[in-house]
Order: sequence, then C-alpha cells, then structure tokens
Amino acid sequence: MSGGPGGAPTDAREPAPEDGDDATRDEHLPVDFEVFFTAHRASLLTRAVMLCGNRQDAEDAVQDAFLAALEHWGRISGYEQPDAWVSLVMRRKLWRALRLRLRAKRAALDVALPSQASPDETAQARRVLTAMAALPPRQRMVLVMYSLYAMTHQEIADELNIAASTARGNLRKGRENLRRMLGLGPDTDPLNEVPLVGTVGPLPGDGLAAALSATESWLGAALAEDGQARRQARADLAGLRREGTHRT
Repeated sequence: MSGGPGGAPTDAREPAPEDGDDATRDEHLPVDFEVFFTAHRASLLTRAVMLCGNRQDAEDAVQDAFLAALEHWGRISGYEQPDAWVSLVMRRKLWRALRLRLRAKRAALDVALPSQASPDETAQARRVLTAMAALPPRQRMVLVMYSLYAMTHQEIADELNIAASTARGNLRKGRENLRRMLGLGPDTDPLNEVPLVGTVGPLPGDGLAAALSATESWLGAALAEDGQARRQARADLAGLRREGTHRT
C-alpha cells in the first residue's frame, strides 16, 4: 500500500498498537520521541492543512495523532515508518471531523511567510490554499491523498470507507473544480492509477499537480520556521502526557 505505514496496521479501523506497550512514563517527553516530533511535525501539519483547509483543525488532528503515538511510543518507535502511522491517525481524525460538518470551514492559515519565498510564490500558494478550502471536504481529502500521498483509488476508498468509483469520481470533480477556481485549463488525459505528485513529482505539463506541489513546499517552509508553535505543541504534549499519567 503506497499510502500505508510500513510495519503498522492499515485496516479501516483506527490503527492501534498491541497491548503491552513498554514505554516508560515520566515528566518529560522521551528523547527519541522529541527527535521524531521535531523532524516530522511540520510536514505532517502541512499535509493536514491541505487536507482540511483550516490550521486549527489541522493542529488539533496532528496533536492528537502525536499524542496517540506518544502513549504507545515503546512500540510505535519500532515501526519501520512511525511517521506514516501518525499520518494515518491524523487523516482518519480529520475525515471523521469533516463528516460531522454540514459545511467546511474556509482556510484559517495564520502562518508567517517563509523567509525565502518570493511575493509571486506566496500569492500563488495562498490562491491554491484558498481554492482548496472551498472544495467539498470529500473532494479535498481524496485530491490530497491521491496527489500528495500517492495513494491509489482503492487505497483511498478503503481508508475512507467509500467505493473506489466514488473515490475516482471525487478526484475527477475535485481536479475540475480546483482547475476552474485557479483559472487552469481542463484535464486532457484520463486519470489512471498513476500518482499526480506523490513521490515521483508532478507529471510533465500538469499545471495543477505542479501548483499543489509548490504550495505544499511553501506551506511546509512556513510551518517549519514557526518555532514558537512547535515549542508550544511540544509543551502541550508533555502536559497531556502528565495528565494521563496522573489519571492512571
């Protein structure tokens, strides 16, 4: 499964480590978890914002996913790709939250500009993010999972508990709507089981894929430079961990 975590469960339910987690609880975050958190938080938050179109919702989902990993870190840390497990938890939390809403929130980015970004890059990224926030939640989720996670239609369908044909239809509609809002031309080639961005980079001539990839890079740089938010998130995780320890 190209979008599933290596070494972690990938069925339709919330992934959960086996019983018997041997993580040692104390008043601080484990050193290796601190390293993991610092290395992956910005990229996971970037994907979360693009998935849901709202920074606060993205922050909440990422924080919950990291907390789930922290609670079972003795086992999660042994996975081949623990960041993929956290990403899966984050996506499922966002999907459940979006399904409860009648309307998706508009983008609430509240991010500082990346220090190396040009005015044109910033303007384009904001156009893309604003347009993505206006998409129906399912179209946006499917579009990001296919385009940025390089997941197949069937993998998306399995994770969201929808039919593969529904995933394919939402991908096509999402691309059409986003292209229209960004003033790009229509798709000229049928959508096959080939990632539009993912690990292979934008396909030649696909302006929408290139725009998504550039926007992810812009947003990732902005969030990576937000040291204050990263420190606050780490402190919040430590506080939640202490609360959990005191309740047990």
